[in-house]
Amino acid sequence: MKAMKVGRRAPRALLADAVHSAVALVALVALVALVGCAGSRSPGTNPASAGPSPLPSPTTVANPAQQLPLGRLSIGTGNRTKLALSVQIAATDQAQEVGLMNVTSMPAADGMAFTWTTATDTPFWMQDTLIPLDIVFWDAAGRVVTVLTMVPCTANPCHLYYSTASYVGAVEMNAGLANQYGVAEGDTVKLDR
Repeated sequence: MKAMKVGRRAPRALLADAVHSAVALVALVALVALVGCAGSRSPGTNPASAGPSPLPSPTTVANPAQQLPLGRLSIGTGNRTKLALSVQIAATDQAQEVGLMNVTSMPAADGMAFTWTTATDTPFWMQDTLIPLDIVFWDAAGRVVTVLTMVPCTANPCHLYYSTASYVGAVEMNAGLANQYGVAEGDTVKLDR
């Protein structure tokens, strides 16, 4: 998924795909080792929050083909965290154009945050995005204004996904997570860089 821009992938993207495959394999091996060492803690729970949430996965990134800053994003209500994700932060036009293009899978606790310095109403689309995603848009006050599920684009023109209000940030995650953890309009988003 990416913010809508005109352009095609550069030839060096093929090399990036090969690197992505190698990194994904290493990440899978690390994840298997981590699960084996998890002990008695229940999968999908975060002891620091009042409710269940995917565990952050600091050793992986949503799109290894992009070298982006990392952060932690949480969505909640009051003092209760509903969902916590390890995110790559796409704050430039170039990073936003690529987004999660050509990613074939993503760990449950990973995502990509898109940020702007001023409010925007730019739509998102799923061109060259291979996995279904949820997207949560938030405003300058850090309040969720729209929650959508997006599906891969299989033919042009691709569907455009709009927020119902201007926003300064959006986070993409695996489809179904927002519903699973009860993310809703009015929730609060916190992005730690």
